[in-house]
Amino acid sequence: MQAVKPFEVLAAKINAEIDRLFPEKNMEILAEPGRFMIATAATSIVRINGKARRDGKLCYYINDGVYHTYSGIIFDHCHYHMKAFKEGGSQEVCGVFGPTCDALDVISMSEILPNDLELGDLMYSPQIGAYSHASSTYFNGFPPAKVVHVNM
Repeated sequence: MQAVKPFEVLAAKINAEIDRLFPEKNMEILAEPGRFMIATAATSIVRINGKARRDGKLCYYINDGVYHTYSGIIFDHCHYHMKAFKEGGSQEVCGVFGPTCDALDVISMSEILPNDLELGDLMYSPQIGAYSHASSTYFNGFPPAKVVHVNM
């Protein structure tokens, strides 16, 4: 998982660049740092509900999708990467799809994942805390993912 630098470190770099580009300082800078501040606060854990080979590509179907926790794919053009808990074995480029059977419910068309994952196996997406669960729906009757809070 990629480490996020402390806010103070990034703020110092941003302020230095603002000072360089706008030395007169007769302006007000507005920012919306929500994604930066909260992205690392959540990891999505999903279960494989289906597996198929379509046109030669291995496809995994999971119990969460773009109408739920992965809504940032549609609304913000985010790229959430899937990782498998199961290690070992060979890997290949796979497609990952949500549960709704809707053509837009595509998590990724090119995730490198083990090719021996089975129904019921778990995968995860780190750094999915920003704007994910907040825009979940009940599309096609599928409820949003359950949120479990863990203090660490």
